[in-house]
Amino acid sequence: MNILNVGYRSTNCYLLEPDRIGLLIDLGWPGTLPVLRNVLKKKGVPFQKVNYLLITHYHPDHAGLAQELKDQSVRLIVVDSQISSIPAMAQYMKPRDHYQEISLYGNMDLAAAESRKFLMSIGISGEIIGTPGHSEDSVTLILDDGSAFTGDLTPPGHAVEDSKSIVEQSWEKLRAHKVKTIYPGHGPVRPFA
Repeated sequence: MNILNVGYRSTNCYLLEPDRIGLLIDLGWPGTLPVLRNVLKKKGVPFQKVNYLLITHYHPDHAGLAQELKDQSVRLIVVDSQISSIPAMAQYMKPRDHYQEISLYGNMDLAAAESRKFLMSIGISGEIIGTPGHSEDSVTLILDDGSAFTGDLTPPGHAVEDSKSIVEQSWEKLRAHKVKTIYPGHGPVRPFA
């Protein structure tokens, strides 16, 4: 499977291309759809290749473009633990951000426990698990080859005291899934030590 980083403005956005279908993990800032289109074009990927969206957590740099992409007929996958976080994003956005509020309708609502079956239907071998720590709604996509798309999951040893045990539990989940490579929301891809 081809994995392309099509991110910009310090946020990594990963496009997984198993066959004809494309899954975009994390989306970028509100109002930056032309930037995303330009990055895709430079990488030789037609915009129509982006069929599905998965957001690791609902913060503006990872979910800001969600409604704009939905308006372009791209399907948003929403994991059950994330539904209540979607409306909260609008509270933090200012008019200058050009944020389009994400509709709760027309999404592909998915229980994490059912994620493997859905992902297999689009040619991806893996599953989505909850990995709270950075935020309560954080999820990670783990591919069967050991690749993990963690968003902003706080690195081990960097958590503040009040969230330390939650973060450690999330990293233990990744260890239990035999993760080999971390694809973070910011910074370079790295081996999982």
